[in-house]
Amino acid sequence: MLRQPSLVDYPGHLGVLMFTSGCNFRCGFCHNVDLIGDWHAKTFSFAILKQRLEHYREEWVKAVTISGGEPTIHEGLPDTIAFFKEEGFLVKLDTNGSHPEMLRDILAMVDYVAMDVKCSLPRYPEFVHYGDIQKIRDSIALIRQQAKDYEFRTTILESFHTLEEIRQAGQELQGAKRWIFQPFVPHENLPQESLRTASRTKPSFLQECADAAKAYVQEARIR
Repeated sequence: MLRQPSLVDYPGHLGVLMFTSGCNFRCGFCHNVDLIGDWHAKTFSFAILKQRLEHYREEWVKAVTISGGEPTIHEGLPDTIAFFKEEGFLVKLDTNGSHPEMLRDILAMVDYVAMDVKCSLPRYPEFVHYGDIQKIRDSIALIRQQAKDYEFRTTILESFHTLEEIRQAGQELQGAKRWIFQPFVPHENLPQESLRTASRTKPSFLQECADAAKAYVQEARIR
């Protein structure tokens, strides 16, 4: 699935957002819930993608963001990235960091990586129902060492995240380039019913989280 071009999805460039289907996390606050379980949704052929890209070029689009779902669960991801690069587009990858073996294969091709750090690693099984914490840690290390440019990012739920939680997560990101904090936004289709009517994260608390994170990373800010 492709969205209309925007200035939001790729830092500093007009870009188009491409979604892959299927995800191995079960975040109660997921805004792309329709993509979670469908690992084999209808896809675009490269021929159709090429036609779409010609249209986007006419609109001055320079970049493609591959998001999901979770893109790294798909074995065809390297070929897809190579296709966009051959067409002359910058490529940004959004990932939850659960497949470091895939990241190892594609980081040299990708221009920008945004990895979600959901919370402190020991709380992943509770918060996103994913337990292989070593893979998350390995992905953080790979991105820090090999990505051309990158950010880590955290969606803040005031009912879950505390400043101590941020400090615990920050220890895993020590010395990283960039950590972005973004608000939780309630929505009627969220997987966890209790969050559908929860309050949006207050800007003041987002800023407190970013301020706490500055002790661990080179740049911490809110979005």
